Amino acid sequence: MSLYGHTRPNEQKASELLADTDWTQLSDSGLKDDCVASFKTYRASLRVIRKTNPSNPTFPTKPKEEWK
Repeated sequence: MSLYGHTRPNEQKASELLADTDWTQLSDSGLKDDCVASFKTYRASLRVIRKTNPSNPTFPTKPKEEWK
């Protein structure tokens, strides 16, 4: 079992990527509004992978951090 309680590798990877980007959704992250929105979309895609656990998922590309 992994740190996040998942035993399936794709589910685990998606959870780890979500955890790595939690800070991007905080109101004081310092990121531009468009960047926050891009991370929101990215994170939604990761949640779909985590929920459906496809055998060969295409992980989304992490947005570039754009600061205010």
